[in-house]
Amino acid sequence: MTDQVASALRFDIVFGRLRPRERLVENDLTERFGVGRYVIRAALDELERQGFVVKRPNKGAMVREYSSEEIRQLYDMRSLLQREAAERIPLEDTADLVARLEEIQARYRAALKQRDLVSVSAANDAFHATLFAACGNVFLAETIEQFWNKTAAIHSYALIDPSLAERSCAEHETMIEALRNGDRATLVEVVVDHMKPALQAYESALRRW
Repeated sequence: MTDQVASALRFDIVFGRLRPRERLVENDLTERFGVGRYVIRAALDELERQGFVVKRPNKGAMVREYSSEEIRQLYDMRSLLQREAAERIPLEDTADLVARLEEIQARYRAALKQRDLVSVSAANDAFHATLFAACGNVFLAETIEQFWNKTAAIHSYALIDPSLAERSCAEHETMIEALRNGDRATLVEVVVDHMKPALQAYESALRRW
């Protein structure tokens, strides 16, 4: 049950139902999910480990907030890491990788058409995880995933806005085509630029909160 509670709260954080600095009160959560405090605390511990939640003395748990400078630093790291991974992906024989990405992309498009945000998010996560796992360095791929999770509430803005989601989908297609053609320059460029629209949308929303 802990995993289900953590997943539900993660979804609420990622898609803005729970906003930065919002408190996560144990009594409210036990009532919402119909579980004991132990399950809630275990779920919050897991979300803290993943970077979605912070716990502070005498204040309890709250949705993590990043400062503008922290967001800039996080995205600097993502840019560096993802560029390096794109530079390392072997382009000599990409047929298997392309096939796997196309299968994920088909799920992404179908979910996007249905406006099924849970499935859109899952397919988007799978696309990027599959792409960067192909870099051949498991530690680089793991580090990219860590920063991906830390910025989940930011890059989800590319999925919430229909026009940004369509743009993201088109950029996935461009990445696949670059892999198919062995076009590393385009692959690297799109992998890095792909992050920008969501970041800009999040920063714009942050100014309104």
